[in-house]
Amino acid sequence: MIIRKMFFLLFTCHSLYATPIAEQFKESGYVEIADEENDETRFNALYSYFDELIEFLQTNPRWEQKLYIAKERFIRSKDRSCYSTDFFGLYDESKRIGRSQISFYYSTHFHEFILARYPEFTQAPKILHFFEGCRKIQKPYGEVCNRAASELGIEEIFSSISQPPILLKVVKYLPSYTAIRPHYDGTAFSLFLHSTDSDSLLLSPYKPSFSVDDFSSPIRTCSQSENQKSILLIPGTFLSEFSIFPTPHIVLDSGQIRYATIAFAMRANYTQQQIELSPLPSFKD
Repeated sequence: MIIRKMFFLLFTCHSLYATPIAEQFKESGYVEIADEENDETRFNALYSYFDELIEFLQTNPRWEQKLYIAKERFIRSKDRSCYSTDFFGLYDESKRIGRSQISFYYSTHFHEFILARYPEFTQAPKILHFFEGCRKIQKPYGEVCNRAASELGIEEIFSSISQPPILLKVVKYLPSYTAIRPHYDGTAFSLFLHSTDSDSLLLSPYKPSFSVDDFSSPIRTCSQSENQKSILLIPGTFLSEFSIFPTPHIVLDSGQIRYATIAFAMRANYTQQQIELSPLPSFKD
């Protein structure tokens, strides 16, 4: 039922039958999708779990070290190849000038790896609660990316595995966070699932050259209840070989604490080809 509903939403929110997804990427850089599976309440609960996890790890460096060791071992395992990245686990950049953020990269393979090889993690409920919150939220989005690939005629990018590998990022921006330059995602697709300040996200369709004025906050048109949010799907650099170019984007600083959740659809056993993309402008010049 979840899969069928998400497919329906993908094709009705922006009338994709009338406007092919590739054309929407070229015109606006994104496709908007109504999300009726995960509402505001579920994301707020995830951010509460995240705060509890951060506090637990910051006050229990022994557990932070255990999580780091588990990540390093996972990166050397065969399951890591499903994601073609080394980004997993906690990245605490709260004291790094300009960055001022804390993020966690979650995947079901990483979750299952830890449970299978580190039974002592059952003694750390703050970690397990956060993991379970991530697992519940990410569940529907693999099929959304599968369908997007099918509509683009590039089903082969996910053909070697049963489901697109999803890497879920949960991030907490601190008041001193500073945004300088947009970036491209090293993904097949990125799904901006939720933010406590959605207007801070600016993006632009791909162009031969960019200026700051090319970037704007996406217009959201999906009909939503007060407790529902729409999500945005954009292409990443892993699709460049199909002449589908990535959507550059930036999250502006606001001087406030903010949270966001993004789902990255990766490609198994993939090595990024060297490509030359349009330079991106500085927002601080």
